[in-house]
Amino acid sequence: MAYIKTIASFLIALLFTTTTFGQESKQKTKILLIGTIHFENPHTDSFELIVGDFLSAKRQSELEDLTNVLSQTKATKVMIERPIGNQRSSDSLYHLYVTDHYKLPVSEREQIGFRLAKKLKLDQVKCVDKFYGMTHDSLMVASAKENNQLYLLEDLGTQAKAMINDYDDQLKKGTITEVLKYINTPEELKKNLSIYLKFIAKIGAGKNFAGAESVSDWYLRNLAIYSNIINQVELSDKYVVLIFGQGHIPILKHLLQNNDDFEVVELHSILK
Repeated sequence: MAYIKTIASFLIALLFTTTTFGQESKQKTKILLIGTIHFENPHTDSFELIVGDFLSAKRQSELEDLTNVLSQTKATKVMIERPIGNQRSSDSLYHLYVTDHYKLPVSEREQIGFRLAKKLKLDQVKCVDKFYGMTHDSLMVASAKENNQLYLLEDLGTQAKAMINDYDDQLKKGTITEVLKYINTPEELKKNLSIYLKFIAKIGAGKNFAGAESVSDWYLRNLAIYSNIINQVELSDKYVVLIFGQGHIPILKHLLQNNDDFEVVELHSILK
């Protein structure tokens, strides 16, 4: 009889542990992905938007309005497009900022990220970027010349410039919030990703696959960023805000939507 009681106690304990674990695993972390334009011109992208003065009184007021709305999420982490290896120096700058000893420069990482984190009373802004060079680009261009596919790069340039001009127009006539709402629509996110998938991936197909390898460089960087994101999210985090260049969002969104630990929050549901 004692043996049966022991087995019964073990099964009850096992059931309790399994049930508890199951309940914890069902808790999803909400993650809000905000694709941004770069406020400054870092000259790291082939096509860049010539931005205006984000330190003007008008834009600063818009940034206050934006981050006031975003702070209502009560997020427990804010993540930005800054190399993970720069966490310590970023922490120092953020500490200076929250103690009123640092003026924010023209960077969406700080103008939005630092400003929002301060409103949320967070101790830190997480750096989750990982830069991989586009190591296959030169081979891709050479392959395009060899295979009479330079027209693909020309078409890519035409679409990219049209997109940049469109965003420039949106920025001139709208607020920062309105621009962010626009560039994060499914149509605009798809348009950005299509530059890689419609044009570059086709170069060298069936031969050296130089275009596909070039696209893989972009995917590798975003996979590394995704790894950093999920590695820094804890069970206690109910809500996370990620602020990154718009071009990253389609891939990051796909990866996070297919991880059942997360619930991706659409930006339009917050910026109404």
